[in-house]
Amino acid sequence: MSNTDKYEIVHVIDLTGTGESDFALITYYNEASSLEAVGSVQHLVDVDGKTRSRTYLGANFQLNAMWISDSGNLWVVDDQGDVFTTAKVSFSQPPYRLLKYNAGSFDIDWQVTEAFKGQLNGIWGTTDNDVWVTSFKGPALHWNGKDWTEYTLPQAPNAIDGSASDDIYIVGYHGNIHHFDGNHWRKVTLPANIPQQDAFTDVKVVSKHLVYITGRSGCLLVGNAADGFKDIGSPKYSWYGVGTLAERVFLAGGEAGIFELIDTQVVQLTANGQPVGVFETPNAINFIPAEQQPNPWFVRYEPGAAREWTKVNT
Repeated sequence: MSNTDKYEIVHVIDLTGTGESDFALITYYNEASSLEAVGSVQHLVDVDGKTRSRTYLGANFQLNAMWISDSGNLWVVDDQGDVFTTAKVSFSQPPYRLLKYNAGSFDIDWQVTEAFKGQLNGIWGTTDNDVWVTSFKGPALHWNGKDWTEYTLPQAPNAIDGSASDDIYIVGYHGNIHHFDGNHWRKVTLPANIPQQDAFTDVKVVSKHLVYITGRSGCLLVGNAADGFKDIGSPKYSWYGVGTLAERVFLAGGEAGIFELIDTQVVQLTANGQPVGVFETPNAINFIPAEQQPNPWFVRYEPGAAREWTKVNT
């Protein structure tokens, strides 16, 4: 990967972890040439109360999203259609011809393939042999442990999540919510009050019966594809992300701050931080701010810890 010291903007854009190992996905770019961004995955370790990071994966293209499997393997997607994984899989297609990557100071044999010709922006799965990735151009791709299968879906998805291999949601722009039942992707009917061109920003699938979907219009949809959704949101807010921790539901409200959904009411926890993303790690919920200069950071809420709310510098 290129020398990251030459980049003006350094942002955390994704977080995941196992409890023993947490990872931050970081993007580096200059304001004058944001399309020439590069990316890294940093392995985060707490040392005497301070977070230390080491490069786990570095690439000469932007890395957009990551997911960690139940066996502890990391999966990452980039701007050029590549999928990276630490799982012991056999990809038949080599990576994009101009891709350069490394494992930093770790001894990792990354498996990499060009799964799609275009930007990949989301990833989720159930096991290392059941992985879904989304592309900005629209198609979703499924890895079954041997091959990739492409499914036609609308352009500009924003998020993917599921509870099982037959219960997966993809949400995005232009009023698009799609659900996979194990055989087919189908568009979900929106509640009558929701703008048909709303931008859905995130989805959290708690179970087959309980799903939360956030919208830029302030809608907060609760329900499921089979029984339908109802809107319990408010046009006073714009939601950028949703996550859960021990049956508690948290929302990123951008300039309005961090919120928690209590019963059917949204309660502001703090007006600070300008959170534009919510990411779960074991025993904690993490909020990514819009502005992170001069160094990348995020806010971590860990109930029961000596300091429940902390600013984590990476």
